[in-house]
Amino acid sequence: MLDSKEMLYSYLNKGILEAHMESAKLNDTPLSVVKFGFTFDADNGYFFKNVIHFIHTYTHFNSLLYHENNTFLLLLKETKIHAAKTLMKKIEHGLKQKLKAEIKTIGITLFDTNDTYKSLLDRLDKYYVMSKLSTRKKMFYGTLEFDFYETPHHNDLLANILKKHHQATLHNFFNGIPIKEEIVMNRFENGIAYVNVSPAKIGFYAKESFTFIQHERIPDVIKAHILKVDTAKSLLILSDLEFLDASPVERDDMRVEPEKPIHALLLSNKRRFCDATLLNVSESSIALHLLPSDIEKLIQYKELDQEFDVEFHVSTEQQFLTKISFKGFIFSIIDSMVILTIEPTTFMKSKIKHYVAFRQKSLLSSLKQHLKGAI
Repeated sequence: MLDSKEMLYSYLNKGILEAHMESAKLNDTPLSVVKFGFTFDADNGYFFKNVIHFIHTYTHFNSLLYHENNTFLLLLKETKIHAAKTLMKKIEHGLKQKLKAEIKTIGITLFDTNDTYKSLLDRLDKYYVMSKLSTRKKMFYGTLEFDFYETPHHNDLLANILKKHHQATLHNFFNGIPIKEEIVMNRFENGIAYVNVSPAKIGFYAKESFTFIQHERIPDVIKAHILKVDTAKSLLILSDLEFLDASPVERDDMRVEPEKPIHALLLSNKRRFCDATLLNVSESSIALHLLPSDIEKLIQYKELDQEFDVEFHVSTEQQFLTKISFKGFIFSIIDSMVILTIEPTTFMKSKIKHYVAFRQKSLLSSLKQHLKGAI
């Protein structure tokens, strides 16, 4: 039997969550709900306060509720599940770097208009428990219609969803510049998708080998091979659909690639660690190419949450070289590519912003020529 304090929390949370559910339903806006675990240590209350302060600020003051047994609920209003996933990854990484705190268990789901308070929390609890039991993955998620973990036949899942919800977004990139288009799925059968796109862009797809599909009812972004392009009908035929746990589509900042190879330097404790080649950069992250031998060394540092200094030079609009430097932490290592989250000073952030704008202007001009040549 619940004591009076537990009853208070139970009714308080139910009232707040039901109010969010009602608002999302009336206004036809998305509501993502997150359940995460974090143990409160009574001997270190100030540290716990700082963790909550960080999370609450980072989520732009969305409702943060104590649930039960050292678990908490985040109610992310007007937030699609893709954005909720990205947000939680950033919170998880930010806590680790800034406060040396770790969230080990995360479950996420999206409110459906057919949900009750119980069905929503039951589904959320399922993903939270899956996260708790997993030794390799800490974030599990799904929606009422899309349960990636329980249904082995993913094409059947897609077919059922796309029959009712035809709208989706196609994403591609031109040297780092995102190109997206709202589309309607004409047909999906036997793992093949038929999609009509804008006649002005059909030539662009003719030069691409794949595209990314984002659907608000499907938590994972889908990478699809472009099997055929029918320019007369502005039709794409897509195959080999692959669900991605992380993708470039979910990045927030504008990311650009350099016009020609740029040498970068990675330093540890102010000492040269290794040379690298700049692949792309944004105001919040950077991607570098390293030699295999340097990747092996870096993997050891990744486990230690080592802080690095990064230095490189870029051209300005006046054709001068200017130095950019900042501190960063390893976010992920993929083959020979290393992605770091970066913490530039205000001055360095301004330099990066100007370089991104300069490259974007040049790339947009190239993109126009690319599209003209594709038509």
